[in-house]
Amino acid sequence: MLFRVTGIVILTLLTQAAAAAELTATTADGRKVLLRDNGTWEFASKAASDDEASAALTLENQVDLARGCRLGLRLQNDLPAQIRSLVLRFAAYKGPQVAFETVSRGYSYIKPTASQYQEVTFRGIRCDEIDSVAVSAARNCHVGELTKYSASASRCLELVDVRPSDILPIAKQPAD
Repeated sequence: MLFRVTGIVILTLLTQAAAAAELTATTADGRKVLLRDNGTWEFASKAASDDEASAALTLENQVDLARGCRLGLRLQNDLPAQIRSLVLRFAAYKGPQVAFETVSRGYSYIKPTASQYQEVTFRGIRCDEIDSVAVSAARNCHVGELTKYSASASRCLELVDVRPSDILPIAKQPAD
């Protein structure tokens, strides 16, 4: 009899705790929403880990061409929101201060935890002539609440973590 009473008390407490709890859902674009038991909702505030989240850019390979160099780059979306569009600029440096060529490449519709592979081709410069590659961002990114109307190039670039590579030195270009 004591086990039944204890079980009923525990079950009652768990039911009350579950009824008072908020339910968290994720929208199609990756934003978190708090759903309350009274029928109201609100967007979840950013957790501390959301501020540190980023999209990781890695250089996966390089291919020598007759008159150029092709680089394969992967963008892994570790952000809490979908990357609807993000345009990055890649500058191939010949020597420490000579930006030989700059190429833009857009990444689009990458859901959280997914990745996308893109290639950039630098013409007129062989892979062994490239001293380093600098990554910068255009002003047009659409990630979460950032849109082409609210984003700046520096804010778009803040979303990207450029990982070091053994293939070729690659890093973010400092903001001017």
